[in-house]
Amino acid sequence: MKKRFLTVLLTIFMLQAGNLVQSSPVWNLETGINLVAMQKYDEAAKFFEGYLKSSPNDSDAYYYLGLCYKNLNKMQLSLEHLQKSYELSKNIEKISVAPRYTADDTTEDDYLDMANMYFDASNYPKALQYTDLILNLNPNSINGLLLKTKIYYKQNNIKQAKVYFNKALLLDNSLLQSVWAKNLNIVSLPKYDFDYYNTKGLEYYYSADCSNAINYFNKALEINPKNTTALNNIALCYMKLNQLEEAKKALNKAKRADANFNLTYINLAKLEALKGMFYKKDTSKQRERYLKKALEVNPNSKYAYLELGNYYLENKEFNLANKNFKNAVLIDGNFYEALMGLGMSYVEEGNLSDGIKALRRASIAIKNGSKNPDMLYYLAKICIANANFLEAKGYLLDAIKQTENPNYYFELGKIYYQEDDLSSAENAFKKAMELDLEFALEADIYNYFGLIEYKNFDTERAVTMFKRAVDLDPNRAMYLYNLAQAYKSLGNNNAYSKEINAIASLKPKTVQDYLDFSTIYYDKKNTATAIKILNDGILKYPDERCLYEAKLKLFKATKDPKGIKETENAIKSRFKKPTV
Repeated sequence: MKKRFLTVLLTIFMLQAGNLVQSSPVWNLETGINLVAMQKYDEAAKFFEGYLKSSPNDSDAYYYLGLCYKNLNKMQLSLEHLQKSYELSKNIEKISVAPRYTADDTTEDDYLDMANMYFDASNYPKALQYTDLILNLNPNSINGLLLKTKIYYKQNNIKQAKVYFNKALLLDNSLLQSVWAKNLNIVSLPKYDFDYYNTKGLEYYYSADCSNAINYFNKALEINPKNTTALNNIALCYMKLNQLEEAKKALNKAKRADANFNLTYINLAKLEALKGMFYKKDTSKQRERYLKKALEVNPNSKYAYLELGNYYLENKEFNLANKNFKNAVLIDGNFYEALMGLGMSYVEEGNLSDGIKALRRASIAIKNGSKNPDMLYYLAKICIANANFLEAKGYLLDAIKQTENPNYYFELGKIYYQEDDLSSAENAFKKAMELDLEFALEADIYNYFGLIEYKNFDTERAVTMFKRAVDLDPNRAMYLYNLAQAYKSLGNNNAYSKEINAIASLKPKTVQDYLDFSTIYYDKKNTATAIKILNDGILKYPDERCLYEAKLKLFKATKDPKGIKETENAIKSRFKKPTV
């Protein structure tokens, strides 16, 4: 079981002797959590031991202390503190196999180690508790089912031992020849039960055969109509088939059956996202409410933190995205999707150093993770930001071999443009536009088409392209500036003045606006104003690293040592964060 770690406790005890008042240490739980995140387990263990003397009933502290001892290979101490955490929290984690359990998930192995240790010590009640955690995480764990068989057999509960052995037997028919079949006097395969039909449904679901999956989930629901796992699984099938009303009915049934099953709320949030795309309406607030509800009913759900992180990343709320991804990673240090999300979020906000750390951890967390196309894309973005275009191009070409994504082609086009390979740049941008079904890149692509035509000395066609970009986004200063420069090249001074005046009427609002205006003024040889605009942007967006980096580049370009040093110190001071 993993623990909630959002609450920060501050406890101060005052000891009074005569006129003397002394303060004991101030214990901030987050200090210990950060030590765990940095893998400083010795220091963290000492911290939590001290913390628990002042807060002896804090289940979170017992959990993290148990985690420290586990990583220090002090398994008996780890078990004792983890058990104390469970007893205090009284909250057994409910996790279904949808989201899909994967072989790379180490949590099942952790629970199995604990369960076996208690079994070997003949502490069967605690062994059962950890075996239940295994089966909550992965109902098809043959190891978990067999261990539960052994526990009940040792307790002379032959009836329950047979129940769990038969469940294992349905998953692996060869067990009919095992010593346990002989011990329990089982000589034939059992009839199919709920778990069999639910498992078969999942097999079809993951092989993209949703029609057959629905048939098997319905068979499972005939046996247990209120089973929240099967109801959620069938809802996922309906969502794959865009049968949104049927999905909603299934999820509403699941909610009525168990209002505290957090995956129902996660899937309701996914349904809201689908409805938003399908019906072209904003469902984001309802989606956020469902995800917060998922955390409310189970604050230990790494999947709820992951989905909430994804939600905030989509809405470019990077601080909130980072917070939720980090929460998921603290619950499961090898949670590949959360590490990827954290890396993506850092890169998008301009925090490249922490972005590369998170992406490296993600590549370790899953086999062949470094070859994941999204990871390659974000590694490319980091290279581009550092002007390492050759390496970036290699990453993007590898990503495109795996999947065609408009963003991959767009970044590739920018690299070709930087290399003056205008023909390849134009082809890449055309491919990006063809794949960009939501038209998110259209204005940027037309701007690049204009730049390409301008470099090819077809200024009139460049004007046409820049005008198209301006029509799509009339408040983007850079598009107006490029159009003005094209008009100036044609000797059309009236049109040039009109576009320049249009720029003057705009005020920067977004981070990109501040970057654009700064670039424009620097291009016009007004470096002081360019730096002032970046300073204004930093005042408004103090956590946007890209603004600091842009300012640093200007100081380096003008060879201003004082400005370089001050900006470098500001970056180190503000963006110095614990290693992910």
